Amino acid sequence: MGEPNNALKTYMNRPNRIRDLMEYYLGEKLPEDWECREKDGFLPMRNTKGKLTYRERDYLGEASAWGIRFLLGIENQQTVNLTYPWRLMEMDCLTYGREIEAIQEKNRNSKVKYKQEDDFKYRYKKEDILEPVVNLMLYWGKKKWKAPGTLQGMMGNLASMPPRLRPLIGNYHTVMIPMRAISEEDLARMDSDLKYVLGILKRTASRKRYESYIWENREYFSRIPKSAVDVIDVFTNIKDIRNRLHYVHNQETGEEETDVCKALEDIKKHEMKKGVKKGVKKGVKQGERLGTLKTLCALVNDGLLKLDEAARRAGLSEEAFGREMKKAGY
Repeated sequence: MGEPNNALKTYMNRPNRIRDLMEYYLGEKLPEDWECREKDGFLPMRNTKGKLTYRERDYLGEASAWGIRFLLGIENQQTVNLTYPWRLMEMDCLTYGREIEAIQEKNRNSKVKYKQEDDFKYRYKKEDILEPVVNLMLYWGKKKWKAPGTLQGMMGNLASMPPRLRPLIGNYHTVMIPMRAISEEDLARMDSDLKYVLGILKRTASRKRYESYIWENREYFSRIPKSAVDVIDVFTNIKDIRNRLHYVHNQETGEEETDVCKALEDIKKHEMKKGVKKGVKKGVKQGERLGTLKTLCALVNDGLLKLDEAARRAGLSEEAFGREMKKAGY
């Protein structure tokens, strides 16, 4: 799990950002009874050698709305993944498996009296139900996603298979939101700072454009949360930005905040000082060279130094040195 995924995972676990994401996908506001609380997304499993390993969801929340409860899974992708449908299916299987085990343990501990229609063997009652897992994949990359969107899409062309056999092949669908492709109109309707982070990512091709966007929205960027800075820094690589930021804890939000506008000003001032210093140094070198040429020309003119030796010392050909003497009036 690399730095980009860590930054995205940390950033996208805030309720207001998740709400904006869900409302964008639905195309409407969430109902008043909407709730979503993060829960453990760590899923232990065993590999083919029997060794204990795990899968971990970027975000898994216990959600409720419209009078029903469900699990909300959010996965972040910054690069194209050709096996994503299988990977998502694997995580869902582990999640549903954990639900079933919890139900079985509850039934076992409560010493349930099973009825004829219940499944005594697997400690599962007819009225036991699973909470559905709702999945959204957020694609943050620049490259167009051309990978399969379904499990069957990973299987090649199935057209030659008899029609009656095709329904027997299990399938798994993925739903992707290309984050950089969200329109400016949709961003403007968002209530969280997700609109500003995506606003920057839509402008990463040009430093002039993203800096201009920061100044246009200086009210936000002068108090931007650290989790948002981490995402922007990973995808834009603003030169020297990390060394220019100073964070202050916001007790109201519980996040550290910083002033990116001031950091950009400091970077520009530093670049200007470097430019002036470089210019002065270049000017001194040019002055020294002109003085040396003037002295060599005078020595040749007075017969104290041969032309070929003066040209060698000046790092010029005899012809070029002759032109320099003419420029100097000799």
